[in-house]
Amino acid sequence: MKKGALIMSVKNENKPNPSQERRKQFVNSFFGTVPVKIGFAILVIIAFAAIFAPLVAPYDYNKQDLLNTLQAPGKEHLLGTDALGRDLLSRIIYGARASLSVGIVSTIIAGGIGITLGLIAGYLGKAADAIIMRIMDAMMSIPVVILALFLGSILGKGLGNIMLCIGIVMMPGYARMTRGQVLSVKQLDYVTAGKIGGATRIKNAAKHILPNCLAPNLVLATMNLGAAIMVEAGLSFLGMGINPPTPSWGAMVSEGYKYLAKAPHIAIVPGIFIILTVWSFNVCGDALRDATDPRLRGTK
Repeated sequence: MKKGALIMSVKNENKPNPSQERRKQFVNSFFGTVPVKIGFAILVIIAFAAIFAPLVAPYDYNKQDLLNTLQAPGKEHLLGTDALGRDLLSRIIYGARASLSVGIVSTIIAGGIGITLGLIAGYLGKAADAIIMRIMDAMMSIPVVILALFLGSILGKGLGNIMLCIGIVMMPGYARMTRGQVLSVKQLDYVTAGKIGGATRIKNAAKHILPNCLAPNLVLATMNLGAAIMVEAGLSFLGMGINPPTPSWGAMVSEGYKYLAKAPHIAIVPGIFIILTVWSFNVCGDALRDATDPRLRGTK
C-alpha cells in the first residue's frame, strides 16, 4: 500500500497545475503568430525608449542648431534634423512619451466612464437605459475627429485636455459593450440569488455583474489604444494637439509636410512610427481577443 501511495503521490506531483496549464495555453495562443511577436516586440521597444528617454535620446529634443537644418539621416544625426536643426531621433523618442500617455490615459478615461454608464443603463433599464444609450448613439453618429475637434475647441489645447477629449469621444464603445454584457448576465441565477440574499443594487452590480464585463472591455481597450494615438496624431496635425515645444508624432508630421520636397524624412519618419505603433496595438488586440475567447483559439 505504501508503494502504491508513493506512486500516486509522484503522479500527482507530475500532473500539471490547472492554472499553470491555462496560463500556458493563453501565452501559446497569444503569441501563436509571427505578426503578434513582431508587434509585441515593437511595443516593448517603444515603451522602453519612452520611459528611459533621457538616457536613450542622443540629444536634447528641443536643442536648436540653425547651421544644420533639414539634414538628411547620417552618422551625426541618425534620422536627420528638422527645420530648426533639432535631432529627429531625439524628438521621436520623446514624442513616444506623449503618444503613449495619450493612448493609455484616454483609454482609461473612456473605459472608466463608459463601463459605468453601460452598467447603469443595462442594470436599471427603462428610462436610464433609454436616456444613456440615446446619448451614446448620438455621439457615435458624429465622426471621431470632428467630435474631438469640437471638444478641443471648448477645452483648449494641451496634453491633459487632449486626453480628456479623446476619452470622451471613445466612451460610447465601452458603454454599449458593457450594456450588452449586463443584459445577458443580470438574469442568471447567481445574480438573482444575490437579490434574494438582500444585496443592494450597487453591491449586486459591483460584485456579480461587473467582473463579467471586464474581459471584453479589456480587449476593446487594447485595440482602442492604437485608435487613441491615431486621433491624437490627427488633432496635432490639425493644430489642436499638444502645445509646443513638447514633441508629438502628429505635430511632427504637420511640421514636416511643408518640407516634403526638400527633406521628406521629417514627415515620413514620425508617420512610420505612428503606423508601426497603431499596427502593433491592433495586432496584439486581435490576439488578446482570440486568446480570451475559447471559440477562436486555434482558428488562425
